[in-house]
Amino acid sequence: QLMMTKKSTILHTGLIKTYLGSFALSILIILLMHTD
Repeated sequence: QLMMTKKSTILHTGLIKTYLGSFALSILIILLMHTD
């Protein structure tokens, strides 16, 4: 039970990191486009 919870927490953290990473990348691209 504990192992399953830990596994899903790691997966959830991975999803959040991926989401934040793509979000930050989008902002970076928008900023670069506006600077040009």
